[in-house]
Formats: sequence, structure tokens, C-alpha cells
Amino acid sequence: MSVRALVFDLAGVLLEFGGPEYVYAKSNGRVDEDAYFRFWSEAKCAHDLHCGRTSPEEFAREAVREFGLTVTPETFLADYKTWFRGPYAGALELVEGLRSRYRVACLSNANVLDVTRFKEETRLQNRFDECFYSNELGLRKPDPAAYLHVCKALALAPGEIAFFDDSLENVNGAIAVGMHGHHVNGFADLTVVLGRLGLFQNLG
Repeated sequence: MSVRALVFDLAGVLLEFGGPEYVYAKSNGRVDEDAYFRFWSEAKCAHDLHCGRTSPEEFAREAVREFGLTVTPETFLADYKTWFRGPYAGALELVEGLRSRYRVACLSNANVLDVTRFKEETRLQNRFDECFYSNELGLRKPDPAAYLHVCKALALAPGEIAFFDDSLENVNGAIAVGMHGHHVNGFADLTVVLGRLGLFQNLG
């Protein structure tokens, strides 16, 4: 595999987020983890939020309605802002180490609230060579155009990019355009997969 760039999803791969347990509790146990993630993949309001086509306030109103939550949209939105818990221990250091040998970027289905924190608190723009956020692109994974935008911006062919995500649907989307897609289940699994691929060696 001739790889020149590594592209990572953020939530559930490098950054820790809550959410499923909150929605389960506030829906009185009706919305389990599978339904929670299916909402983010399939709901129109989630798609519009990720693509920058709706406000967080409008999204909150729709999410409360679709989940059937026992909180107001205002409370949901305030609580949502607490779901981002920060990088997994060692995650950003791993990224820094990989940059000595590869172009390193992130491609995240994100929204203006999270991206503001990524930029101001975690300062991801200083950790990656490029940061691609769906709400700024107007495109989200697994839309082929999102992956092709990354290829164009990095000036690399899809076959020169390895992509890592905790969503199998998003990994398959990357593979469909010619990237080397790899499904990972959290940060610990990411390090295992990088090692197996020979991409995570002697990084200090």
C-alpha cells in the first residue's frame, strides 16, 4: 500500500463524545444506541445540521421531536454542548507523531457548535495538516463528493490516502472512491490497525 496521507474521522476515533446514554435516559429508555446512531445517519435534520443548512436551534427542535425526549429544545441544546469530552488520551500525540512521515487530515461530519470547540479549545487546526468539516464543506460522509474534495485539496489520488472511521458506512464510502478505508472501533483499536498496516512504528 503506497500511502502518502492519513485521514481520520474524529468522534469515536480520536475524540470522545457522549450522547447515546443521554438520549436513552431522556427518552425513558425508548431510544437505544442503535437508534441513536441511526438517527445521525438517516434523519434529515442531522444531515442538514452536518451540511450547515440549518441552525443548531432548529436542529434541537427537530431532534427533541424525533427522539421523543422529555426535555425542551433549549435544554437539549445546552446539554448537547457538554457531550464533547475531549481527545482520547494519547490521540493528539499520535497525530503529531504521524505527521513526520505522512500528510495527516481529519474529515468529520460536524456542526458549528462542535467545530467552534475544535478550533478554540482543542485547536485541531494546529494538530492536522488539513481539517475538513462537513458543515463548512456543505458535504458529509458517505457522499462521494466529500472524499473527492479531500483528495483534491491534498492533491493526491484516492489510492494514496488511508482513511479511518468508526462508521462502516463511511469506510465503505471511502473505499468506493478508491481510498484505503479501515473500520476502527475507538482509539485503542485505531492504534492496533495502524500497527498492523505498518503505519504506526517507532513514532516515539
